[in-house]
Amino acid sequence: MTGLSEHRSISAALLRIVTGAVIVLVLLACDNGQPDTLADNGEVMLTLRISLPTATDGSTATRAITSNEENAIDIAQLKVLVFKASGSTETFSYEAPQVQLLGGKYMVTLKQSLAGEKYRLAVIANAGKKLPVIPDNTPKSDVLKMITFDAAGIWNATGTTSYSRFPMWGETAAAQAITPATSLGNITLLRALARIDVGCALSGETAAGLSGFTLKTVSVYRTKNKGYAAPVNGGTITGNVVASVSIPPDAGTNGALTYTCPDGKSLIRTIYVAETPQGSSRDNNVCLVVGGTYAGSTHYYRVDLTSGGSYIPLKRNCRYIVNIKAVSNTGYATEAAALTGDKTLVIATSVSAEAWGGQTAAGSGTITMPQSPDQW
Repeated sequence: MTGLSEHRSISAALLRIVTGAVIVLVLLACDNGQPDTLADNGEVMLTLRISLPTATDGSTATRAITSNEENAIDIAQLKVLVFKASGSTETFSYEAPQVQLLGGKYMVTLKQSLAGEKYRLAVIANAGKKLPVIPDNTPKSDVLKMITFDAAGIWNATGTTSYSRFPMWGETAAAQAITPATSLGNITLLRALARIDVGCALSGETAAGLSGFTLKTVSVYRTKNKGYAAPVNGGTITGNVVASVSIPPDAGTNGALTYTCPDGKSLIRTIYVAETPQGSSRDNNVCLVVGGTYAGSTHYYRVDLTSGGSYIPLKRNCRYIVNIKAVSNTGYATEAAALTGDKTLVIATSVSAEAWGGQTAAGSGTITMPQSPDQW
């Protein structure tokens, strides 16, 4: 992708968001409309072009949300924060003015650098129409910790006309001067939520279903009720997957989040949760309790999220896939009993994870789930 190349007399810079598995915010080199302008006060007005994907999964509004909604950005909640870099230190300088719609184009204004000044841009999406008040010169790490979102209860993903957009974050790869000749490169936005898909004989996003078992409900236990928009403790990001989860210190734990399965086979693009750390035992780790009809009555089965026998956390921008391959005996009569019981259940499942989505090469492919839990 091209970077930003800005000229007063020729083509203008474009900021474009290309979405798919992840959302890529790109500053492009040319525009067919009015050129960007450099105001007398040294401010540079840039064109912000947003491109949203078309649905590719066959979902409809009567089911759950589609890939369109997973990638959607509310322009009123698209924020550009500018940080001044001095050596290895980056401090808050200003928030770009609210993105405006002018002449059919979205426009954002940045200040041109003075001699020797370098800046990094951080983009926050869908985390509120107004960010917290940020004092000047606040370290970037502290600023990002100020931007949180509410994840209490079930995330609203009921349909394409009524849903809650996903908080996202991204930033420029390097700090540099903001001038008419600047090339900022790509800004990749990562969703702050994890997605959990559950299905019977699941292949991709299609469930064939199981003979003798009808999926009725899925309850998710011990997820966090608050999250950071940015991965403030995420460490190195590889293939759009963070090394570690980032949990606000005041985040609490949700009660059971229970979802009803309408087709008896799967819950796809329905369960979205904030990042949640791995537990140390079956009593404090994230788990599912699956309810379904077997042998003529309703039974409940617990499914732990583990890899190689170790509990795993739920990371942002990752899709967790619980594939129920076979149910061969009765479970517990109640969900509470399934959550705490130690009865051996004959329910064959596989748990895997991948970078969320497959529309771009950067976000596709299966993540190797390590044996050591401290790697997750």
